[in-house]
Amino acid sequence: MSTHQIAVFLGPSCPLDEARTHLADADYFPPAARGSFYDIINDGYQIIVLIDGFFYGKLSVWHKEILYALDSGIVVIGASSMGALRAAELQGTGIIGAGTIFGWYRDGLIDGDDEVALLHESTQDNYTGLTIPLVNLRWQLMRAVEDGLIDSRSEALIIDRAKQMCFTERTLEGILEPLRDVIDIGAVKTTLSNGTDLKKSDAILALKLAAEHRSSAGAPSSLRLREYEYAHMNLGIEYYTSERLTSIKAKGSAGAIPLAEYLGRTEADQIGYRDLIRARVCQRLIVGWARELHLDVGNEDDIGLGASPWNVQVLDLEHRRATGLTLIDIARESRDAEFSRRIQQRFCRTAGASQVIADIDKRLAAQVQDAPIPWRRMVDLTGDLVYTMCCLGLEKGIGPAPQEVQPCGARWEDDAILTDAERIMAYAEWIYQVGPRLFGYVLDPAREVLLAHQYLNCLDRLDRRAP
Repeated sequence: MSTHQIAVFLGPSCPLDEARTHLADADYFPPAARGSFYDIINDGYQIIVLIDGFFYGKLSVWHKEILYALDSGIVVIGASSMGALRAAELQGTGIIGAGTIFGWYRDGLIDGDDEVALLHESTQDNYTGLTIPLVNLRWQLMRAVEDGLIDSRSEALIIDRAKQMCFTERTLEGILEPLRDVIDIGAVKTTLSNGTDLKKSDAILALKLAAEHRSSAGAPSSLRLREYEYAHMNLGIEYYTSERLTSIKAKGSAGAIPLAEYLGRTEADQIGYRDLIRARVCQRLIVGWARELHLDVGNEDDIGLGASPWNVQVLDLEHRRATGLTLIDIARESRDAEFSRRIQQRFCRTAGASQVIADIDKRLAAQVQDAPIPWRRMVDLTGDLVYTMCCLGLEKGIGPAPQEVQPCGARWEDDAILTDAERIMAYAEWIYQVGPRLFGYVLDPAREVLLAHQYLNCLDRLDRRAP
């Protein structure tokens, strides 16, 4: 695990040796691609500097993974190339944009990805540029016009010619040769060869800014949970989770293994996971239904760890790195666990509820005698959970269709169900069977099993069948 606080994604914008003269105590990574932020999210960095990223050949770094880093309390600085582009696109989210190129994007003076893109060598050749970035050309020509070395007409002709070309073809010869008859290309070549490398200047500015942030940094920024991070939400979360599981890795003794690979090992239909899955169904629906019903549990902004088992002191950096859990995962689960606990208190402390809940607990205990779970769980299937889910479901008017068999010959909307443990258990069983998706909530059993193993730091057990 690195002891450095700063990670830098750097490629052709600035030679690595020169970058280290401005920021020596940082970890330098190749240009960012899809998943690059997720890959280091658990490595303890307080600052990430995004300078270079891939525009072709690999998928570009995703906006949501940058937001994920920001929401995890990491300072993100963008400049020079991909960093300037993403900083401008995410303006107002907390990302810090630096340099002239960022300002051009932010102010709408330029808008194309190709403005900063260039063809370059591989990492073995230190990402040496083979073509001219359009932003560098613009900057050098602007300075040349200001110094009276060329006229504005020549500047416009050169820019127009360069814009017509693919960024992979923008060599100095390729840009200027077709203009030989209308401008003095010899003078222009001399002028441009002595011009400033704007991308490098902006990259160095970002490195210096990172050093300033590190030296003046106080407590880490607080976590932020966006709406799409709430576990009970169903808008886009499946695709988002898939992207994240593919990129975030558990970095243990076996090396770095993507969570998606662990997910493929899960056998969520095994009897040993039955109560875990049912407890998560209860918890998910309690949180979701309570919010749909706008139930008041106090100021939600004050909901933190509380009595939740999701304690960030226990699930520390070493644990997160080894399991792929992130601070966002922990904050989200802690929030929902505490929210669920408060809702349970609201319903389970009503008159007459305690005896029914005790009866449900006895029935649950009898059911699991033949399928014991030998490891501590992140959530237990208890009478409180089942009873509260039943209360909320009835309040929402949810139940089987009229043609379905009704235990005890009673209607589901009959409030007397809340005094009968057998009918509550039957109601819960119906919910488990039809599944939370019927009510608009995503719950992937395999993902829940994976999360339990992450929580317990026992991912190696996913190589075997569940107990």
